Amino acid sequence: MAETINRLANALVRLDPALYIRLQDGNDLEEYLDGFDDIEALSAALPPSPLDFLEDVLEQDFRGHWLRFHEAGIIRYELLNICAVCEATLQEFGWPEADDSRLLRYAVITAIDDYLQEGGGDGL
Repeated sequence: MAETINRLANALVRLDPALYIRLQDGNDLEEYLDGFDDIEALSAALPPSPLDFLEDVLEQDFRGHWLRFHEAGIIRYELLNICAVCEATLQEFGWPEADDSRLLRYAVITAIDDYLQEGGGDGL
């Protein structure tokens, strides 16, 4: 259930950042998301997000950078930058249909590595 709520919270950030911030300020986010009748069906109906995919790659293959970005509070900023860097690669490999493609994953790893080597993350 916690994973489902996290996925919905991430979707809410993308769909309505102002509402997400208001709910966070009042500590009402979990209560708001729990209020949906069939939260599992709602979560399953969400399309895959390139941010989720890229964060998974970053977390698994660049764990140190992922942790530093989280600790510094800039993970969303860096993921948006990484998303921009990887946009052409994702389109070329046919994401999201090919999200389990090993070649896509390697191409994304290469793009993220290039981004980090060129100064992405501002030296974190």
